[in-house]
Amino acid sequence: MKNVILCGINARYTHSNLALQCLKYAAGNKSHILEFSINDSVSRIVGGIVRGRPDAVGFSCYIWNIEHVLKTASTVKKILPQCFVFLGGPEVSHNSAGIMQKHAFIDMIIKGQGETPFSQWMGSFENGHDIGTTPSACIRFGGQITETADAPPYDLSHRPFMYEDLGAYENRTIYYETSRGCPYCCAYCMSANVPMSYVPLDRVKEELAYFIQAGVRQVKLVDRSFNYPPGRAYEILQTIIALSEKYPQSHTNFHLEISACLLDGPTVALIKTARDGLIQLEIGIQSTNPDTLKAVGRAHDTQKLLDNTRKLCGLQNIHVHADLIAGLPCESYDTFKASFNDAYRLNADTLQLGFLKMLRGAPLYNMAGRYGIVYTEYAPYEVLSTHAISYQELSTLHLIAHVLDSLYNTGHCKKTLAYLLPAYESPFSFFEQFALCLDKCGYFIKPQKKQIIFEALYQFAAGSQNVDLESVREALIFDWLCLEKPRVWPKGLEVSHMETDKMQIRRFFKDKGNIQKYLPAYQSLSPAETEKRCFMCVFDFIFPGQTAMLFDYGKKPGDRKFYQIIEPLK
Repeated sequence: MKNVILCGINARYTHSNLALQCLKYAAGNKSHILEFSINDSVSRIVGGIVRGRPDAVGFSCYIWNIEHVLKTASTVKKILPQCFVFLGGPEVSHNSAGIMQKHAFIDMIIKGQGETPFSQWMGSFENGHDIGTTPSACIRFGGQITETADAPPYDLSHRPFMYEDLGAYENRTIYYETSRGCPYCCAYCMSANVPMSYVPLDRVKEELAYFIQAGVRQVKLVDRSFNYPPGRAYEILQTIIALSEKYPQSHTNFHLEISACLLDGPTVALIKTARDGLIQLEIGIQSTNPDTLKAVGRAHDTQKLLDNTRKLCGLQNIHVHADLIAGLPCESYDTFKASFNDAYRLNADTLQLGFLKMLRGAPLYNMAGRYGIVYTEYAPYEVLSTHAISYQELSTLHLIAHVLDSLYNTGHCKKTLAYLLPAYESPFSFFEQFALCLDKCGYFIKPQKKQIIFEALYQFAAGSQNVDLESVREALIFDWLCLEKPRVWPKGLEVSHMETDKMQIRRFFKDKGNIQKYLPAYQSLSPAETEKRCFMCVFDFIFPGQTAMLFDYGKKPGDRKFYQIIEPLK
């Protein structure tokens, strides 16, 4: 039997490669999978492959790993010149012949959906037959490159279950597919115009039960529009919620990408019944500019999308991740401001400000000239400017994205933002002004300790008009205490207990009644040991009346009971 290795170089160690699993099982489970991350050196990856002495090695190619793949594949070919090297994945599925002409070490590229081509190639390769019948492929024969006819779209109902052995997925994300393709034709997306295919519902329910019973950490559905059609999605959500109730010991989390404009009242009501942390939803807003949406063929009801997303963000039991894309056609700096403000005011848990990538195979790739889109010639092919937005304006948006991540998406400064933003014309106005202030101070030149942005934010607030600085200072202290037990304090935010305060705090921790009421998990510890795990602080401005707050660092920050109000100290 020929030894075929499928190599995945993932964006992170915690990720797994669904594409390689699909290939392996479609071809009868005869190949071997090796997975690495882009943080692994090329030499380490090459060593792992060469030790397996493969007859053939295939690589899964994406914008985030293509440089790593090309370096690795070329090195393997030098060490094992008789090894058959082939590539597949979205990054090489277009202009495949051109890629092979440029890189002589590539023997074959499989284009598009790979299950059928790989299965047929595997059968021919194993038995020494002509591989020239492999569909959807570019194949090198001597000095010639031959392109074969495309295979028909793969029918997901034929897909076998691929996760019988979960040993390799401990503490990792499992990528799972219940549907393939997308009903929408967004011009920037490679799933545009890909026909829909579904795994039968009864199988989906069985496989979801398997994941929950096994206690998998996270299952991320790669369905482009999970809730299309809505009725099918409702059944799957019902199943997930029912299974979580049946197996309460399981802490499996499900990540779903949805189209919010397809949501209805019953589905939102159903989601509201899910246990905390069971479901996280990703919602692509991208833009709220009508001209932009029309240009990219995104035929969504924007108002309905915003209204439904706002309803989901108002629930307390799920995590909502919203996306924006800067650099789309017809989106100027000013119209993007409006898109940003519309999205920010939804109060999503995470708001990702991403930048347009000109992906080969996406319809927009062939429309670049029409919209004056200039982009990098190397992966990830990010937009540099368009007819509507300049390079400098996009550079400013990059700074804003950095600040948005640091203050909002991390959750580090949400209390402070609630006090600061009302003093500004709009959320975008605040993030823009603060980002430009940080840039002027050289903040972005090198990585910074996290207290630096707290110090900078306090100084920025002190120089702003209409800001209640005492409240902002307290909010910053509160946010800092929510990160970790303070060993250092940002300058200007120091909290030092007076000797009388220290005596009151010691009495609090010596009182067994207090420990039983507020910290029952520490009843077996000494007062000194309990105090080491906690911090107390009195706030005068950011809560109704003077409020004493107890922070319990024995719990993870983010736990709803991580901090709690206690009765006034006496």
